[in-house]
Amino acid sequence: MTREQWSAVRKQIPDGAKEPWTLILWVADLFILVFAWNLWISSSIALQGIALILAGLAIVQIYLISHEALHGSASDNRKINNFIGHFNGWLIALPFLVRRRYHMAHHTWTAHPVNDPENKSMIEKFSVMTKKQERTLEFMWKHWIPMIAANHFLANWRAPFVARAQGDNSPKIMKEIRFARLYLAGYVVVALIAFAFGRLAELACFYLAMWLILFFMVELLNLPHHAEAPLLDKDADRLQFWEQDTVSHDCGNVPLWSRFIILNFNLHIVHHAFPSVPWYRLPQAHSLLHQQEGDHLVEQSNEWRFAWKNRRRPLLKLMGHFFDRRV
Repeated sequence: MTREQWSAVRKQIPDGAKEPWTLILWVADLFILVFAWNLWISSSIALQGIALILAGLAIVQIYLISHEALHGSASDNRKINNFIGHFNGWLIALPFLVRRRYHMAHHTWTAHPVNDPENKSMIEKFSVMTKKQERTLEFMWKHWIPMIAANHFLANWRAPFVARAQGDNSPKIMKEIRFARLYLAGYVVVALIAFAFGRLAELACFYLAMWLILFFMVELLNLPHHAEAPLLDKDADRLQFWEQDTVSHDCGNVPLWSRFIILNFNLHIVHHAFPSVPWYRLPQAHSLLHQQEGDHLVEQSNEWRFAWKNRRRPLLKLMGHFFDRRV
């Protein structure tokens, strides 16, 4: 898109959460999660199956609402927005402050090999990968084992502690460490309460099942949007918002799923163009941009088709060759 096209849409789409839809959805998801837990602790296998479906739905939306909070779009009230971000981050074990720092850098430096933390992390890992590790990676990719998502979560936990070990004692890093410790203390308290009620094993199984669903969904939703997009040169300037459509992709719309389950996350081009616009305004931005660009706005296949097709391909053929710096 051009700057003029971007500006024309920008003038018509307000920033921030001017409507309460995200807050309402967040509360509803928390109630669904509590209801799912009560089904899980029943003695019925059928009810436990329903519990996993409901919990999976709720935890995916909690992850997506956390993403809204990263952009300040969960609530216009900053304290409420950050509380939602921290609570959701604690609930899914993905520290809010670290993820916000990484995610904002991703939007600022999309497709940059060094300044985009996601790309930098991938390059560092691929550069030291042995042939055996490459075969293991391809096995996990082919068999839908969500190792990329698991590594992403782990990296967010390790990041502030690694930074401090390397001599970075800045207030930002120390604050991230304090919140990481607070998250861990919260897990200990919940575990002790569950143990006192004799529910610790059930809670652990419930949580691990949700985590596995979430890891699967994180890869399903995130990977199509930047796959097969080449990286910039190391000395390249950052792309402006209206230039990022060259390195990000949309996924096709699936009725009900795209709008009401994954909260328009498939509209990734307009999200990169207007990152502070909340999820419920993205279809309007997408439509306005389509009007500006005419027939040049082309969608990819939906997330499920992308995964079904590309899980059969080697990961290095799909996107890894951009990160592989081995001689």
